[in-house]
Amino acid sequence: MKFYERVISDFGGYEKCKDILNQPNIDFIMNAQGLREHMLEYRRQHNIFEDGDLVVSRCNAKETRIFKYETTIGKNIVVKCKKGKVYCYPKKWFSHATDSEIKAGKRLEVG
Repeated sequence: MKFYERVISDFGGYEKCKDILNQPNIDFIMNAQGLREHMLEYRRQHNIFEDGDLVVSRCNAKETRIFKYETTIGKNIVVKCKKGKVYCYPKKWFSHATDSEIKAGKRLEVG
């Protein structure tokens, strides 16, 4: 079991972690940012998207923009580009942007 999975498991699962982070003043009680980082890694590994997650297309080599995830509609996801334009694409085309991609501001080479 990976460390982020163990942390989430110790708190009672992913949904329980979300509930914990929604508590008022949670940042004063515990390392909430650390838990958020573990939850992001969990989402990356399990292809779970939540509002505001940064995602990239993995199916089109010419598409290098980073999008912000908005919602899921059936097998599609709604994403917003930096300019505010909204698109609906098949969910299977997308994955979470890596830390390196976020830092670079674009999807890095596929391969």
